[in-house]
Amino acid sequence: MSARAIVLGLGTAITTFLLAGAATIELLGAGEAPGIGIIGVFVGFVAGLLAGGITGVYADRLPGIAASALHAYAAFGIAFLAIAGLRYVNVPSADAVFTFPVHVGASLVIAIGIGLVVARERLTERTTAA
Repeated sequence: MSARAIVLGLGTAITTFLLAGAATIELLGAGEAPGIGIIGVFVGFVAGLLAGGITGVYADRLPGIAASALHAYAAFGIAFLAIAGLRYVNVPSADAVFTFPVHVGASLVIAIGIGLVVARERLTERTTAA
């Protein structure tokens, strides 16, 4: 298992935790009962552990576009967490700049950018090897 596979597994676990937890909370009716948030966090945690573990084992075996998509998916969670960290430690003007739509949009732009860079690198490796 390479360091890249571990980082991809961690990023995938974070992204899956965020998406599965938020989806569970919304599907169960956010705000109607205090236990819904706890259930959402638990579902996100379990789903994130499973996705991160599976990704860590199989990340090195993915070819081409699947690897690019995995890099983009993992990058979204890491970027989202990094921006949330900036807001949490009260970096000046971070709360004013990174409203929730901007926070999600910036994370998406970073994820798409990383996916495109990885796709280009894989394409370059394939053409120089041939």
